[in-house]
Amino acid sequence: MTATTGTGAAGTGAAGTGAAGTGAAGSIPAQPRPGGGAVETIGELPWEDVLAQARALETRGGAPVPPGASRLTDLPVTGPDEILSVTKTAAAGPGAVLMSSGGTTGRPKLTYVPYHQAVDRLLEQWRPLSPDSVMLNLFNPGRMWASHYYMQTFAERCRCTVIPSGPFAPDDVANWVPMLKEVGVDTLCGTPTALADFAEGLLAAGETLPVTTVIWMAEPWTEAKHRVVAKALPEAGFWANYGSVETYIIGTNTPACDLQTVHLMPDQVLELEEKGALLTRRGTGWTMPAVRYRLGDRLARAECRCGRPDALRVVGRADDSVSLRSALFSVGDVMRHARTFPGVEEAQLVLTRSTDDLKAATALTLEYTGDADPEAVRAHLTAEFYHLAAVHHRFPGAITARRVGRLSRVERTNKVPPAVWRD
Repeated sequence: MTATTGTGAAGTGAAGTGAAGTGAAGSIPAQPRPGGGAVETIGELPWEDVLAQARALETRGGAPVPPGASRLTDLPVTGPDEILSVTKTAAAGPGAVLMSSGGTTGRPKLTYVPYHQAVDRLLEQWRPLSPDSVMLNLFNPGRMWASHYYMQTFAERCRCTVIPSGPFAPDDVANWVPMLKEVGVDTLCGTPTALADFAEGLLAAGETLPVTTVIWMAEPWTEAKHRVVAKALPEAGFWANYGSVETYIIGTNTPACDLQTVHLMPDQVLELEEKGALLTRRGTGWTMPAVRYRLGDRLARAECRCGRPDALRVVGRADDSVSLRSALFSVGDVMRHARTFPGVEEAQLVLTRSTDDLKAATALTLEYTGDADPEAVRAHLTAEFYHLAAVHHRFPGAITARRVGRLSRVERTNKVPPAVWRD
């Protein structure tokens, strides 16, 4: 879940092609933006259904509904506290799986996820597995991260065979290939990082598997990772979905789609805001209900080669601004620029934390894999961002680049974060 940030996938259609309220009679009225204009939205819902959902959630620990609310923006924005309260109340009878997001650098955000994990909702839109599939599950198990268990439940519902292995180091893959061939593995699921590790192991061993389906989520593809997986598994179609531990699946992607685009599932509306998109849902069968729940990602409308409607892409994290010697910059913007330099395959910012401010850095090092010259990479960065150039001029050595053999990963999820902090 969460392709992505930077996750992946595409189309245009009548639904969700403008501001809220451009569709059927009785749908959500146009949402005013502070200062004028309308908030851009994707998807469409009847206002009466949204209001009923908000009032129902209020009785279960959700946010109060203001008297006289007549449009979506009249309702309060919600966050992790409301999700924890509402999902805990819902789990009191049937039980749930307690999952968390975050926790690497801050306090984990907890969600009580129902055992069904919204699989029936998902299968109405997205079917990468059949009863004949044999899937190798490369997602990390344990530590309350949801993806491994979500794919186990999804496989069970699809009545296929699943191998709950977790990720492999590249040099360990060759030892497992004979067994994987014997049982007929034809599907892999994992983060792009785990899938690329597995593919590197296959290529190094001179081996292959008859894989026709690759399911990915939780982080975006880089060109280098996608290239190695496509080389090792040339017959594979790529399937993805986008969501979070709190929301589970919001949108889906198939092999017919552009890689980094997803399509919003029905019965949902997204308000596209710089502070993070807001999700609203109606109906049953979801892992959690939502009225204006603040996601951690900035999303944008997209078009897709498949032609399906309600397409979107993940622009980046909404909270990725960092101060370097008083110069404010976006981690996502710097990373996108760094990856355009010839000879840079994968990249990551290493930030030295200020003792005075947890969101401020005193030094920045771009660590990368590839054969590019470090000083040339550093010059490429500072030439593009004038405020970083000013920092480099005033504080020589505050901005550097370093070639490495492997980037840092989050142990809990096996993902490569765009930035890591060091004291």
